[in-house]
Amino acid sequence: QIQFCTKYQTKMPQKTHSLVVIGAGAPRTGTVSQKVALELLLGQPCYHMGEALGLHNSRRHIPMWIQAVESGLSKSLADEILGNYSACVDYPTASFYKELMQHYPNAKVILSVRDTNSWVESMQSSILKAMHTMERFPRPLKWLLGIGQADKMIDAVFRREFGDNYNLADSEFMARQFEERNDSIRRVVPSERLLEFRVSDGWAPLCQFLNLPVPDKPFPRLNDRKQVERALNIMTAITYVSDALATASCIGLAVWIGRRFLN
Repeated sequence: QIQFCTKYQTKMPQKTHSLVVIGAGAPRTGTVSQKVALELLLGQPCYHMGEALGLHNSRRHIPMWIQAVESGLSKSLADEILGNYSACVDYPTASFYKELMQHYPNAKVILSVRDTNSWVESMQSSILKAMHTMERFPRPLKWLLGIGQADKMIDAVFRREFGDNYNLADSEFMARQFEERNDSIRRVVPSERLLEFRVSDGWAPLCQFLNLPVPDKPFPRLNDRKQVERALNIMTAITYVSDALATASCIGLAVWIGRRFLN
């Protein structure tokens, strides 16, 4: 099964926890580093897109996130998905930060940010390429790999975030959406409940915001670009193999038909 950020995927927890932190920042803003940092601070699992697409959750969680986009994220649905986590970052949860704030009124909100142009480049070199590659997968292959509706879920979340006509390849559009989205979060979330955070800030502001002691270890600055590139290479190779097998099957079928009916 193809998984994203699986190196940092949390094994399915057994105990139920209350959500303490809501990550409202967009993908590619250091969310993997935040996930690991929050798990170190809280001692409990943090939900991330890698969890939604991971081995333990994907067949259950992907349909539930599609349901959330189409019908809304109710408290019962949020509890069902996130009941075993103390924090969440990245999409799909970041797209529902308003609903999560209502469902978990004691949770604090972290808006992770980065330079706009570097964010656009990162989105286009990772998520855009992954979406284009998954579009080429035959449906039976998606089912076999356990990502049957993954592209549908990701597309649904992006439509919710950026509109039906969103275009990740349009750099100006994406830059504008990123900045407008961040400004909207700053307006919506009460200042006492919000931390604007860059991974380069390290432990100090995060620990102060959460009223927790600073760990005696370096802040986890994890660059998952290489892992994303590795996953994309695997996906591309699978696409080439599936295309070759499909072509070979068609040729074989044509030869069989020719021999069966034309001789």
